Amino acid sequence: MKYNLNAFIATVFLFCSIFWSVSANAQEILAAIVTADLPRYQEVHESMVKVLQTGGFGEDKLKIFKQNPNADKMSLTNSLRRAEAAGATLVVTYGSQATSLAKETLKNTPLLFADVYDPVALGVVKTLAAPGSDTSGATSKTDLGSLVEALVAIKPVKTVGVLYTKGEKGSEQQLTEIKEQGKTFGFKVAAENARNPKEAQALGKKLAGETEALFLTENISVSLQASAIITSAQDNKCIVFSQIPGLVEQGALIGLEAALDEQGKLVAVHALQAMQGKQVHLLPVREAKKISLKISKGTAADLSLTIPAEVASKAKLM
Repeated sequence: MKYNLNAFIATVFLFCSIFWSVSANAQEILAAIVTADLPRYQEVHESMVKVLQTGGFGEDKLKIFKQNPNADKMSLTNSLRRAEAAGATLVVTYGSQATSLAKETLKNTPLLFADVYDPVALGVVKTLAAPGSDTSGATSKTDLGSLVEALVAIKPVKTVGVLYTKGEKGSEQQLTEIKEQGKTFGFKVAAENARNPKEAQALGKKLAGETEALFLTENISVSLQASAIITSAQDNKCIVFSQIPGLVEQGALIGLEAALDEQGKLVAVHALQAMQGKQVHLLPVREAKKISLKISKGTAADLSLTIPAEVASKAKLM
């Protein structure tokens, strides 16, 4: 069956209209945790809000309690507790770090998430089809093997540096996966733990001077310093590749990314269903369908690299 998200959203709106006619005066509270006000999370959030408003959940029917905590555990925990204290009907989190902590912290409030790399490996759901608790949402996982295959087709690298953050399970999962890819494609991995944005910039510069390619895992510290890290890599003629959205536009050579606007739409559909009365544990985790392989022609030229026709035919050249 051909995937049609817009048609599905329209169907949900139809069913919700019946529910709204019964409870027209009720106002739901949805708490959204936008960690560090990261632009990618903000984009997902805005996409979700737009769908909710289009579906009839404007300010008169839905209060959105948005918080922008720092990335540390205490700040995130305080935001989650404030959400429950405010009487939130649902809590929505963006990214692996906030989602993992919300799973541990929330006591009685259903959790929806978006832009989470691997919610099963993260431990927030049992399976994508059957979450197993009042937690569901949308995963932004893309096939790292496909990304690495495209990279080595452009340049068969022998050393890859990896920037990750210990304790951010999504970042740790990507580190594990890139090590497995190293075994398959014959490159050695050198990993550095970036505990904060300052360290991310310094360690990125260090790895760029020691390896042929630099893989940026999805974590807050790296994301906040991505532009500076890419600049350091360019100075060292080091390839940058990632699954973080938007990095190719900033100078990374190649990326495989899930569309952020789709992540927002997917979690919005779940929110509409939950506010209609659907139990969250019955909602399967939705997988990304809008996935793009992006390659920077300018960066390839700067690195004196030729993009094979077979790779170019599958990619969006920037």
